[in-house]
Amino acid sequence: MGSAWGILCALILAAPVLARHSCHSVASVLYFFFSPLCHQIPARSFKLCGYPLAVCHRCSGIYLGMFLGTFFGNRTIQNCMNARRVLVLCAIVPISLDALASFAGFWTGFALIRFSTGLLFGTLISPLFVCAFTEFLNEAQWQKFIMQIPQFKGDLS
Repeated sequence: MGSAWGILCALILAAPVLARHSCHSVASVLYFFFSPLCHQIPARSFKLCGYPLAVCHRCSGIYLGMFLGTFFGNRTIQNCMNARRVLVLCAIVPISLDALASFAGFWTGFALIRFSTGLLFGTLISPLFVCAFTEFLNEAQWQKFIMQIPQFKGDLS
């Protein structure tokens, strides 16, 4: 799971690097790939090689946090539903307050704040994704279906 998030982080960084080295068609594909996931406003994105990253400050933090969070799996999360609820609440509150305060005009939102709240969100939510993915693999209905397929033994003569 961590490798998938790591690949996404690498692709986010690859888009401006490829654009800088005149691989505009490949860079455009990467920017297009992330466009349904992020608004990609250049003023709200970190720059690399003079080009904006494929996602904004907040999304950069979320993806990096999801990658880093896969290394901090916790047994308590897997066994305790209340711990999951608290974790989700702790992840959602800061990012929501930042987005709402910015939307209400209390502040315009600084890049470091956007990135930090995204990083916190991604880091806290990532173990839940790992836990959910593991539970899916262990308890999925498709597994029961595969087990019911008859296995033929012997030769066909």
